[in-house]
Amino acid sequence: MMTAHGMTADERYGDSASCPKLLDRTFAILSVFSDDAPEWTTTEAANARDLPVPTAHRILVALERHGYVARDDVTKRFRLGSAALELGRLARATMDVRSVSLPILEGLAAETGETALLTALSRDRSRSVCLDRVESSHDLRLSLEPGRQMRLYAGASQKALLAYMDESEIEAIIRGGLEPMCRATITDPAALREELAKIRERGWATSYEETNLGVWGIAVTLLEPSGEIVGALGLAGPRVRVPKTRVGNVLETLQQGAAEIAGILAVRTSTQRATDSRRRGGSVARAPGKQQNGS
Repeated sequence: MMTAHGMTADERYGDSASCPKLLDRTFAILSVFSDDAPEWTTTEAANARDLPVPTAHRILVALERHGYVARDDVTKRFRLGSAALELGRLARATMDVRSVSLPILEGLAAETGETALLTALSRDRSRSVCLDRVESSHDLRLSLEPGRQMRLYAGASQKALLAYMDESEIEAIIRGGLEPMCRATITDPAALREELAKIRERGWATSYEETNLGVWGIAVTLLEPSGEIVGALGLAGPRVRVPKTRVGNVLETLQQGAAEIAGILAVRTSTQRATDSRRRGGSVARAPGKQQNGS
């Protein structure tokens, strides 16, 4: 059967018997691209997947033609193209972050014995919203109902969101007033800016008695590759159950849970972003925004 291009289907797509193998090889080539290794030469990609260089070249050229990879004119290295990025965006759009996160929230609550929280920005980006929570099994626990909104400058989950907002948005929150909510609420603008810079630098937020007496919290942010905020994953509970000697283990457990959600949604965690920045010798201490780009 002739196609519109004047050739048979087998001539255009290859022998039908070899199509599954070709697809396997194509997906193998696409899978080499990652946060740690975003660019590859043809030879590097071929060697990484144990393929003949001519085969890898044909696949990459076809992927480039359809926009799934792009080649740098100077270095000749390939990276993911706009079609691949759009496909990833569409995949994330069809996933409900709440349903994806629920089993991980349940696992975090069971493993740590504390309340696990998933929060996001409100529609007007002025407050945080609790999307879901799995409460601790202890009688003494933090109870936060889904749908509850909180001010962005107090509490680990709230600060984990605020830290990655545009600089202009952060300043708008500050201008709105930093009223004390509990004993340790940060009410000084300079101190809050410094705290947010530290969160971006290390990749996670913590709090103690910023919103409730005796309550401790820790949170990691989920971010789109573009830097847009997806949400924050946090743990909170009475400080009496989380002494300083236990914080490291709780943080590690939380980071693992956040990384698992990020892997499913094809996004990144703030911890991963901070680690990558340190490896590159850069800094993420400043807030995103136009003022940063001009510095």
